[in-house]
Amino acid sequence: MKPSAFLILALAITLVFSPLAAKAAEKDEATVVELESEGKVEVKPDKATFNFSVVTEAVQAQDAARLNAKEAETFLAAIKKALGPDDKVKTLQYQVLPIFRRVEKVQGKEKLKTDEISGYRASHRFEVELRDLAKLGPVADTALKNGANEVYGPFFSHTQQEDLQNQATVKALERARKLADALAAATGTKVKRVTRMSTTHNLYPRGLAMAQAAPPAGVARDVQTTIEVGDITYQSRLTVTFELAP
Repeated sequence: MKPSAFLILALAITLVFSPLAAKAAEKDEATVVELESEGKVEVKPDKATFNFSVVTEAVQAQDAARLNAKEAETFLAAIKKALGPDDKVKTLQYQVLPIFRRVEKVQGKEKLKTDEISGYRASHRFEVELRDLAKLGPVADTALKNGANEVYGPFFSHTQQEDLQNQATVKALERARKLADALAAATGTKVKRVTRMSTTHNLYPRGLAMAQAAPPAGVARDVQTTIEVGDITYQSRLTVTFELAP
C-alpha cells in the first residue's frame, strides 16, 4: 500500500469513530452539586451548672481576703449539704484586686485627676454542677443566703452531647441527600457518590443566664426561686458535594 493511500485510510477511520468517542465521553461525564443543610436534635437537659461568686471588700487587702475566706467557708458548708451524691462544686477563680477611685487635685492653676486605691475587693468564684435539675431553685437560694452575692446561670447541657451532636450531623446529611436525589431526578441523572464534606456544629448549646444580688442585710428572702427547664438544641451545619451521573 502506498504511503498516500495509508494516510487516506487512517483519516477515514478517525472520521468514522470520532462521533462515537464524543458520545461515550458525553455519556460518562459527571455533574457535581454542592449543597448546604442543617440538622437539629432537641432534648431535655440532664445537667446544669451555676457560677457563684463570694465578693467582699475592705480597706486593706488582708482584711478583704480574710473576710472572703470566712464567707466562702460558710458558702461551701451550706452548698455541700444541698448537693446530691452526683453533684460537684469546685473553685473557678480567686483574686484580690485594688479598688480605684478618681480624685481631683489642684496643682497651681491646673486641676489634675488621678486614680487612687480606696480599698480592695476579694472574689472567690465557684462552679456548681447539678444532675438533679429539680434542685436548681433551692441551690440558688441556698447560695444567696450563705455568702454568694453574684449568681450566673444555670447553663444547661447533656451528658450525651457528643452522641447528640453526631445525630444532628447525620440528620443534616440525610436532608442533603434527599435534595440531591430530587435534583438528580429532575435532571435525569442519579447520585453516584459523595466527593466532599465539611461540617460545623454547636457543641455547647446556650442555656439560661441570669444574675442576682444578695438581699440587703436584715431582709429575709422568703420567695423561692423557680427555674423552668426547657429543651436544648444541638445543631450541625453540613456542606456536602455529590456527584451526579446518568
